[in-house]
Amino acid sequence: MTTTTHDSSAPLSVDRDFVADHTVERDQRPIIADPTKFKVAIFGANVTTGQGGLNLAENTIKLGNWGEIQDLAQKADRYGVDGFIPIARWQGLSGPDRPWGRQYETFTWAAGLASATQNIQIFATCLIPFIHPVMAAKMIATVDHISGGRMGLNATAGYFKPEFKMFGVEIAEHDRRYDLADEWMTIVERLWAEEGEKYAFDFDGEFFHLEGAQSYPKPVQSPGPIVMSAGASPAGQKFAFDHANILFAAIPNIERSAGAVSKLRRNADEAGRPDLGLWSGVHIICKDTEKEANDYVKYIEEKGDWESALRYQHIVRDGGGRSFDWDAYKQSDDYKQDESVKTFFRAGLVPLVGTPEMIVDGLQKLKDAGISGTCVGLVDYDEGLDRMNEQIFPLMRSAGLRD
Repeated sequence: MTTTTHDSSAPLSVDRDFVADHTVERDQRPIIADPTKFKVAIFGANVTTGQGGLNLAENTIKLGNWGEIQDLAQKADRYGVDGFIPIARWQGLSGPDRPWGRQYETFTWAAGLASATQNIQIFATCLIPFIHPVMAAKMIATVDHISGGRMGLNATAGYFKPEFKMFGVEIAEHDRRYDLADEWMTIVERLWAEEGEKYAFDFDGEFFHLEGAQSYPKPVQSPGPIVMSAGASPAGQKFAFDHANILFAAIPNIERSAGAVSKLRRNADEAGRPDLGLWSGVHIICKDTEKEANDYVKYIEEKGDWESALRYQHIVRDGGGRSFDWDAYKQSDDYKQDESVKTFFRAGLVPLVGTPEMIVDGLQKLKDAGISGTCVGLVDYDEGLDRMNEQIFPLMRSAGLRD
């Protein structure tokens, strides 16, 4: 079924008798429907500096007012970007005036952008342990109606121990977090689907005990909105195989992506999910010349918030439970030569640096490896989107990567 779009600045003509529940087939949404098209989503435009990295460079996201983010989303929508995906952060790494120090909550963020855009898929990223499944199912369906069937859920089991402490929630062992996520997602899927004589149901699980669970209206997308999840671990992969449409794959770098992706593709196929899209995350720095691009990398490294990067590394690797002496560590300046810290400085994304031609060559390598889409982090999102539209997308179309 096709849907009509509208000029968000114009008044809507509404058929008040029309019921939108389950009127758009999820599998026909552009972000997953065309297997020949390499999808591009903008990542992290809901926190200060976004997924452009942990730096204090000029022209990063400031999150000073809503118009800043709405303008970016509308620009991405006009340019034909496929998705707009936030990260889930509830507190910063090193204070409110530092990278990731200000954060928009992702469901209300998605609702605001859904009403201000026309075609782009708008996601909310949900930290499952903090949101009840009945509440999540209702919020997701509401945004799906606001957007006319363009809502997506990026589901994550969580890992950031300081945030768990802030919510007063115990952080479980890794695989147990996915046991909870599986039960949570099973409830959400039933709330999206069951109606008629089965309009309400009881659920008695290990983590949730529900009586008369129900959620109306149903989502616009049938059987429910698009779901994305990460899956580096076996438990994470199983969750994606059971519940997701897109799996966010961890790859070491562009050149060595084929081996990791082929193994993941094989695992998905063996799990009966040949339809599962495999995506990656890239940190794009594009300039007119290779020298300009490399000089810009040096600039943002000079502006890097290395303390935040190191804190991020410790939180990911150690669950946030181990303290460290930052002042002692930075005396030698070795931290700036530590490639593992640089990975966290780039917010964990794979770097893709160079001219527009070099960027497209890297995206082609990802496509050849079996990746069908990418979440893109940018330093200057406004300038980066313009380059995407004016330089990168035309070359992608010439290469057969986009229509």
